[in-house]
Amino acid sequence: MDNLFDVAIVFGGMYMLYSAIQLKVNKLFKVGVVIPPSMNERSIKDKEGFISYTYPRLMGQGIGLIIIGIGGIAFDMMGLSDAHIILYLIALVVLLVGTRIIENGKKKFY
Repeated sequence: MDNLFDVAIVFGGMYMLYSAIQLKVNKLFKVGVVIPPSMNERSIKDKEGFISYTYPRLMGQGIGLIIIGIGGIAFDMMGLSDAHIILYLIALVVLLVGTRIIENGKKKFY
């Protein structure tokens, strides 16, 4: 149970990767990940530009979170609790900065 948060981070990263792939391949805009619930995909002016902008950033954010989650599990197993706390802070920064970058880009396409 000690690694429940790390497992959640890994699954969150995996879902971001899945959403990014669905966006790129099937043009499927996952509500809550790719677009906020208050937005409608029909209001996107340039869908191809939006996909080109969002896809690599969402992939990077997902991969980063998976690495951070796996690192947290590894640090727990090695007994490095201080490094684990720093990893949580990095995970928070990755999530906040990545989301902010994607949100700023959305302003160009709505």
